[in-house]
Amino acid sequence: MPYRAKDKPSLDITLTDGQQDAFIPSYATLDEIKGCVTMTPQVETKIDNIYITLECIVKTCVERVSTAAATTGRSEGFTPALHLVQPIPETAMPESGKVHPGKTYTFPFEFAVPEELLPTTCEHTIDNHVVRQAHLQLPPTLGDPMSAVSGKTMMDDMAPQGSIVSYSIRVRLISGKDAKTGKHIFIAEASKKIRVIPAVPEHPPLAVLEGKKDDYRLRKEKPLKKGTFQKRIGSLVMESAQPRSLHLPPLRSENPGPVTTMATIRLRFDPASPEAQPPRLGSLVTKLKVATFYASKPMRGIPKRSADFHYSSDNGLYVESIPLSSRCVASATWVKHTPQNLPHPEPTPSRQESIPASSPVVPASSLATPAPSESYKEGEDYYTAYLKVPITLPGKVEGNTNHKVFVPTFYTCLVARVYALDLTLSCHTPGASVTVPEMHLKLPVQVSAEPNADARPKISQGEAQAIARRECMHPGNITPPIPAYTEEAQAGVGPSSPEDAGLTPTRENPDDPGLPFRARQSNNEPQVSQTLPSPDYNIQTSGRPNVSSR
Repeated sequence: MPYRAKDKPSLDITLTDGQQDAFIPSYATLDEIKGCVTMTPQVETKIDNIYITLECIVKTCVERVSTAAATTGRSEGFTPALHLVQPIPETAMPESGKVHPGKTYTFPFEFAVPEELLPTTCEHTIDNHVVRQAHLQLPPTLGDPMSAVSGKTMMDDMAPQGSIVSYSIRVRLISGKDAKTGKHIFIAEASKKIRVIPAVPEHPPLAVLEGKKDDYRLRKEKPLKKGTFQKRIGSLVMESAQPRSLHLPPLRSENPGPVTTMATIRLRFDPASPEAQPPRLGSLVTKLKVATFYASKPMRGIPKRSADFHYSSDNGLYVESIPLSSRCVASATWVKHTPQNLPHPEPTPSRQESIPASSPVVPASSLATPAPSESYKEGEDYYTAYLKVPITLPGKVEGNTNHKVFVPTFYTCLVARVYALDLTLSCHTPGASVTVPEMHLKLPVQVSAEPNADARPKISQGEAQAIARRECMHPGNITPPIPAYTEEAQAGVGPSSPEDAGLTPTRENPDDPGLPFRARQSNNEPQVSQTLPSPDYNIQTSGRPNVSSR
């Protein structure tokens, strides 16, 4: 017999970890989420079990735009990325299996935000193992309208309506099974939205393949003329490299400072004649491109080309451009170089070089020389100049009810968030009065995030005892040598390989040769999260991406 709405027990989720008064509770990696579920029955109700879960779902919707009515529609994707279950001991359940009106029943719960997802979350075909590792990282909350507010202030995370990453604490009451389908009957449920911003470390620079294979451009070469129909006076080269990441402060930081990084632009002018002079630099405009890639089918690689997501029935792309700064760089000084008295130009420096922050103009002696242009002839003079470009993310402005919120760079099976720096440099050539030459670079940049200061992995007493026993039984994992090695070592010779000694080399993880060991779990056994060692052993289950079209 189905329950009427007024007869269903009322459920209330209350947090007890200090964020009960927060409009939207926010957590980072390894943060504890504590609270309790309060159940108040309206009538006598039979309860078989109560499920309290921490869930993360990824949903996408790609609109098909076509002139043909038969192909117009949408395709949708769905992935249950995270599913942690709070075990309820039998002693907490009512003895008779029934709850009575007039009484209040309380069920505490405790979760910890994991560092990564289970391997079963991403089992589709991929281009390489790096993509798999990226897809198993915990994604931040994105595009969820219920989680993008803070009191009276709307937080714009610059996500389209077609991509949502949502976290919530969910509780469901089970009473019996359906006689036809055999599925559990949920008589009541409730949920509470939370916001998760995982800690993301800085990653190595992207391998940029300039041209048609990606959208980035680290080097630009442009011929300069005095006028439209005048002859060329030289070639200007502009190049840079991926800067250090923009590091977001911890969520619980009381006085977070500005989020900044520094990019360096290297300029080189190869004159066409000895009397030609380098151009006078004008302005440098900096913008941040925020791109959200989303798909209704799992992505096989790291998205780099926006052209792959245009006019596609399965892929979507949403880009926002945020102005950062516009500054005059006319004070930059060109330095003349004579190759006869100088060594061969050094290779382009890496982005890890430390640059002084006292002036927007970088001393030429602190950086290597840019590579020459295609028109450069060996032995001729050339000029160089260097510019520093400070990058600062816009912060909250007083009185503005809609401010930008940045989430860390991430890649999941269905949604990815990518950032890029757009640098536009203008210059003035001698004698030119109509047009102002401009040069454009697009650099990849990562947004990383720090964990909260008190975030620590928590282990139970049983796990601590197991670790102590393992260290006692196998201190340092040292084993005595086999007799084959001992006997031949005493004779002054030894086998050249384990195979010569009669050994068969093995790997810790035979299912994944050549990759770091990662705990794998059978689909037929309960999947226990290795990254959530809480006293109650939260059970984590995860599903594969589902795709539906209509």
